[in-house]
Amino acid sequence: MVGAIILAGGQGTRYQKRKQFELLNGIEMWKHVYQKALKVVEKDKIVVVGVDVEGGKTRSESVKMGLNFLSQKCDRVIILEAARPLVTVEQIEKLINTNDASITFALPLVNTIIGRDGTYFNRNDFYDLLTPQAFDYKLLKNAYDTDKYRDTTDETVVMYREYGIKPRFILEGENLIKVTYKRDMEIVKQMLENGGKVQL
Repeated sequence: MVGAIILAGGQGTRYQKRKQFELLNGIEMWKHVYQKALKVVEKDKIVVVGVDVEGGKTRSESVKMGLNFLSQKCDRVIILEAARPLVTVEQIEKLINTNDASITFALPLVNTIIGRDGTYFNRNDFYDLLTPQAFDYKLLKNAYDTDKYRDTTDETVVMYREYGIKPRFILEGENLIKVTYKRDMEIVKQMLENGGKVQL
């Protein structure tokens, strides 16, 4: 069985308010993600961290709370973010219809990559990882239960560090823009009006 964790517990420091409750076409942003997940995941196997249960101080803590809430109800888990409201049902289904222990959406980088020390990197060697992502539930929960992962940027990192499992990449996701700053909300609104695509 498949479970879903929707992360909606952030404080919105960079956005300057809790963006997950901002209205987008008259609906709170987290509900856009929830309504799509509900089309392919059973209601009692979806937990919205920050709504159904209290969010943690970090993303990792919130994911762990979500995993504990699902508590053996599933063997696969999808992790979505309320801040990426343009995710599609079809993208969620792609994660459901695999058996990969770690799978993520990703896009090739398009900008020049430079380290803070001035070192340049070949952008062709890197991907920009996106969410949603999906994992083997037991493996991910066991990794978090070690209490070693308290502040990671995503769960593919946890799976790699704990088990050496590299993620499989789904190379798409131009619609998976993350609302981090207020300017991002305006872009998302325009994309929503344009069927999830950037209007050039």
